[in-house]
Amino acid sequence: MYPEKLKRRTYFLLLLFVLTALVSHGQEQYQTLRGSVIDQQSRRGLAQVSVQITGTNLGATTDSLGNFLIQQVSVGRVSLEASHIGYEPSRLFNIVVESGKEAIVNIELLEKIGISEETVLVTGRREKLAARQMATVSSMEFNAEDTRRFAGSRNDVARMASNFAGVNSLNDGSNDIIIRGNSPLGLLWRLEGVDIPNPNHFGSLGATGGPVGMLNNNVIGQSAFYTGAFPAQFGNATAGAFDLSLRSGNNSKREFTGQIGFNGLELGAEGPFSKKSKASYLVYYRYSIPGLISSLGVDVGTGAAVPAYQDISFKVDLPTKKAGQFTLFGMGGTSNINFKGDLKDTANFYNDPYSNLYNGTKMGVAGMKHTYFFNNTTSYTLTVAATGTNVTTRQDSLDAERIAHKNFRQNGNEWRYLASLVVNKKFSATDRLTAGITVDQLHYSYNDSSRNADYGFIPFAVEKNQTQLLRGFAQWQHRFNPRLTLNTGVYSQYLALNSNTSVEGRLGLRYALPAAGALTLAYGKHSQMQSLMSYFHETRVGDTYIQTNRDLDFTQSHHLVAGWEKALKNNWKYKLEAYTQLLRKVPVEKRSSDWSALNIGAGYGSGLEDSLVNKGTGTNYGLELTIEKPFAEGYYALATVSVFDSKYKGSNGIAHNTVFNGNYVANALAGKEWHIAGMHTMGADLKVVTAGGRRFTAIDEAASKTAGRVIYYESRSFEEKTRAYFRLDFKLTYRMNNKGFMQEFFVDFQNVTNHKNIFNQWYDSRSGKIRTQNQLGFWPNFNYRIQF
Repeated sequence: MYPEKLKRRTYFLLLLFVLTALVSHGQEQYQTLRGSVIDQQSRRGLAQVSVQITGTNLGATTDSLGNFLIQQVSVGRVSLEASHIGYEPSRLFNIVVESGKEAIVNIELLEKIGISEETVLVTGRREKLAARQMATVSSMEFNAEDTRRFAGSRNDVARMASNFAGVNSLNDGSNDIIIRGNSPLGLLWRLEGVDIPNPNHFGSLGATGGPVGMLNNNVIGQSAFYTGAFPAQFGNATAGAFDLSLRSGNNSKREFTGQIGFNGLELGAEGPFSKKSKASYLVYYRYSIPGLISSLGVDVGTGAAVPAYQDISFKVDLPTKKAGQFTLFGMGGTSNINFKGDLKDTANFYNDPYSNLYNGTKMGVAGMKHTYFFNNTTSYTLTVAATGTNVTTRQDSLDAERIAHKNFRQNGNEWRYLASLVVNKKFSATDRLTAGITVDQLHYSYNDSSRNADYGFIPFAVEKNQTQLLRGFAQWQHRFNPRLTLNTGVYSQYLALNSNTSVEGRLGLRYALPAAGALTLAYGKHSQMQSLMSYFHETRVGDTYIQTNRDLDFTQSHHLVAGWEKALKNNWKYKLEAYTQLLRKVPVEKRSSDWSALNIGAGYGSGLEDSLVNKGTGTNYGLELTIEKPFAEGYYALATVSVFDSKYKGSNGIAHNTVFNGNYVANALAGKEWHIAGMHTMGADLKVVTAGGRRFTAIDEAASKTAGRVIYYESRSFEEKTRAYFRLDFKLTYRMNNKGFMQEFFVDFQNVTNHKNIFNQWYDSRSGKIRTQNQLGFWPNFNYRIQF
């Protein structure tokens, strides 16, 4: 059971929450709702579009630039309907209108290509951005409100995405995204069209996850998440892609936000530079407060160590007089934590109790892009940006007898400068072409070593140099008729480091059925370079060191997805997808072994072995069901079930389960909102998740005692599986709309049943016993936000 002190703190938070709700009173409040309407294919603003708030007489018509403004909108949740002659109508649900901040929305309309007497399925809210990117299958759209809504998400984009079909995240201490049995290293993170390094605090070089997300969800705009067979705009990834955007700041009114919770103390500001200008700024800063949270008796999951971190996100929009706009954007952060070895301090997943571990990370991205419309159908976006990441790690053994395996030094730096040009051309309502090219100048500096009892510290990755990555794509969309749409394209990349080249085809078909249904089919060949540091791992040969991974090729993935979906009149939607993924050219060891790069990412760190060749394979296949009712009529529901199998072959040619092959995962989420005390609202959200346990290789206890270190049964790689993962989360939210400002409180009770989910098993070399490490137990997460 969790400590008595934590019980008392939890009851106190719950009592405070209830009392706040009971004593608060409100009165009718109003707010302004405005935004823009654009042509989905050309991206140009549309004039004379009628925008109406559903069920009211409030509405507006867009101006010559596609902008609209609706005043005196009652706070709460509203739906919008947009219509224009010659375009498919669009409806947006669940728009949150708050007293402390103007509501700003962007609407996309798709031009009609014919008149049909039957109802044709038009992409819903979760698929509109994906449709713009010409995705056919396995895509979901989300915004900042989605990242706040679900219980257990901690205001984290990645943890929110773990609720989607095909996604598995069974590590309570990290937000790694496991898609359809793939390693989390197969995920691409993209911000404002720029590929970025791991956007998480305490993340390792080459990794894609971490304990705390660096991207502040208060700045997120309409974004999309892809889990397979993604379109040609995205490359250098084999598993999936996050296509993140930053929302623009309010260009007519200055607004401020303050927030405090598990993720830290946050301050935000946005507004116009002047009353005469349409230029706007948006900036949010966050500083960690886990030390304060720990003092309340709440376990932050890192034992006695207290993490420290800070980050900033910003965006500046500068419209020009001639149909264009400059945008400056960026984000960055630092983090550090020190673990002191202590056998009693086993309440974290990050450190061996017999070692001291010191870790510090830095990450940043900054860019500028210029968008210009040559005419109503042709535009370009030119982007220049720089990204960088640094990881410094030191591990010192407290056991002199076993020092060879407990001393480690890492100082790694990776940064890039890139230029990207993307051209978009709408030929007609039926045909559209998007093409682009990106040049990356990659710089790197590594100085990594581990201590050997005979030779002292031996370098295994020491390099300082630069190389180039060239990428290009072309994506074509053709709408044969209102029902049948073809998305096809090609992506290519070239790595100058070892002259590797890949050319990849993408193909997708969507056929809309009568009565709001659709059939989908898509194929994609995808390739990904290895984590940059892995190319420079060294092998000791006599008195010299040789880089035995330098010639590693791209890992390849062939992904085939077929789907069926159905939308009902009562807002419910069903989607079923079946997929097969074949992975080829996977790095494995030259010697016969069970090791494969497909298993990297199960723990913390992303290192590769040396002496690798691209001769490994992998196979993933599965079936996914999504049942969803978007937020409307005061409630929402989401259920996802994924059944899958994930296998690989190392250089020994033997088929094994991957470490991520849990075989199934099921999520059930629901939420209800009530209007109380005038314009205030109370919300309750529930999440239940269960999944197949974590795969692991059994430890040979007898051999380990003899060797004084852990020895595994390598012939039984990942045959064992921990008991099933289960977690129940419950969240209470109270939102107060007062005159001129909004306050919001929530308490998120995670793992309410205090279920003992197993993280891993490890061999204790001092006691000669196998020990089990559990994940987080019951954990209350609180948050307060104010906007004015």
